[in-house]
Amino acid sequence: MDSYGELCAWFYDLDKPTAPELSFAWFAGALPRGRVLEPMCGSGRFLVPLLQRGFNVEGCDPSPAMLARCREKLAAAGLHARVWQASLAELEPADYDAVLIPASSFCLLHETAEAREGLRRLRGVLKPGGLLLLEFEPPYGAGDWPGQVTRVVNKGGTQIRLVSRQHFDPATQIDTYENRYELRQSGRLVRTEDEVLRLRCYTPGQMEAALREAGFTEIAIEHQDFGWVARANR
Repeated sequence: MDSYGELCAWFYDLDKPTAPELSFAWFAGALPRGRVLEPMCGSGRFLVPLLQRGFNVEGCDPSPAMLARCREKLAAAGLHARVWQASLAELEPADYDAVLIPASSFCLLHETAEAREGLRRLRGVLKPGGLLLLEFEPPYGAGDWPGQVTRVVNKGGTQIRLVSRQHFDPATQIDTYENRYELRQSGRLVRTEDEVLRLRCYTPGQMEAALREAGFTEIAIEHQDFGWVARANR
């Protein structure tokens, strides 16, 4: 996957400054009180409040721009945590008690081989019996995807406009977003940024099979009010 750029990270942080209440409460309730890793932690909207709840959480992400936002949030909250730049493919064996990937971020690994390696690496960072919590996106039904969406966020005299064109391919179960970010300051366009994001969607059965293939056990797929989540153990 391509890492998020600076305008994307800025927009994301203004548009989604905090974790959704339902999903945050679920993940916080499901995590053990041990050493926790949040790979793909992004701007820290789950990591920071988990730290504030007393969890021992570390995080990594492939995007330098997202990590910069995360570190700003940590500093503003007076918190300290180890966060570093790394993709799932770069994770080294470790002994975490739990790993969480909320918000369907894992689906950004849209290539089959990349996703398989990501799950294998996730298993490798867990101690025996360690817990994986992974939210995923199910495939869209026919005609359910929105096509094009425009959203705008403002802060002071700064405005970021996102135009997102979305297409879902039922044959491959790949959801593609063609995004353009436009930064305006005092009404003047000063910068644009383009990105293409692809997400692989999974049926519950496909996710269970992928986890089993990676060596996970005690797999449970749950449909919570906020979405689909897999629980699995090393």
